[in-house]
Amino acid sequence: MSIYNLYPLFLSFLFFAIISPGFCSPYAHPTETSLATNASSTSIPKYPSFLPRQRLKRKLSPRHCQPYYTTFSDSSTVAERNSDPSNAPFVALSPPETYAFTSNGLELYLRKPKGEVHSKNGINDKLGEAATINSTFWMDSGKVTYEVSCDYVPGVVCAFILIDSLQASDGETHLDEIDVELVGSGSARWQTNIFKPSRADPDPHYGHFDTKEQYTQNPSYTSVHKYSISWDSDKIVWGVDGQDARTLRKEDTYIDGVPHFPGESDPLRLQLGIWDGSGAEGTSSWAGGPVNWDTAPQNIVAIVRSVSVEC
Repeated sequence: MSIYNLYPLFLSFLFFAIISPGFCSPYAHPTETSLATNASSTSIPKYPSFLPRQRLKRKLSPRHCQPYYTTFSDSSTVAERNSDPSNAPFVALSPPETYAFTSNGLELYLRKPKGEVHSKNGINDKLGEAATINSTFWMDSGKVTYEVSCDYVPGVVCAFILIDSLQASDGETHLDEIDVELVGSGSARWQTNIFKPSRADPDPHYGHFDTKEQYTQNPSYTSVHKYSISWDSDKIVWGVDGQDARTLRKEDTYIDGVPHFPGESDPLRLQLGIWDGSGAEGTSSWAGGPVNWDTAPQNIVAIVRSVSVEC
């Protein structure tokens, strides 16, 4: 589903994404465990201090990727919202009560709204408070693997993506995305998508690049799966549990002569999130909503077991 469909709900999210800190040297970032040596090692070095990222200098040369691995076993992995993120590889854009560090991994919560929720025309008048967490490091190529599970609740979306949402040197806010989405319209499939808006687009392109993919084992996103995004200057490859599922080449992202290949000029950061899709009619329908809070859990949960970056 194109994020053009999400604008009525997504504007507030974009505001937080745009103003969130973007700190980290483009030439180095902390590594819990180097994948180049042994990703299962329990020896985790302390994080070095980050260098401030220059927000308006968006191009990295040469192309940059640094191996990284975390199981979120330490609360210092995620800096709280409005705190100094300079010594953490991730920063929360949502309040502390929307996530927790547990023996299962990093739990992300969508919390029931306060008060009575009314539904009309397929949408709710209140949305649940949800977790969004961004990496403080950036990459412009490589492979990211999210080991996650998500509660199945109609109207809820769990999203594990690569995103660029800071103002660039041309004065525009670039909203590039490469997405893995676990959508409440059905748990037997997972979805992929890209987003690369352009001023040259005569009209929004609804659902042009999204797909629904199958599982090779344990066919539900309520089970733990490893979703991967492998990305370079020519193509994007999505995979699940070690098997490639979809390949999208740069030359196949042109519409009416306009390119829509994300991350072509800007580095992307990682984002982990769960959100309530009940706020806009088109989005709610896509997500299988609206959320019925009379039957849904008080806290709807996505669990992040691990995140890895390979180069």
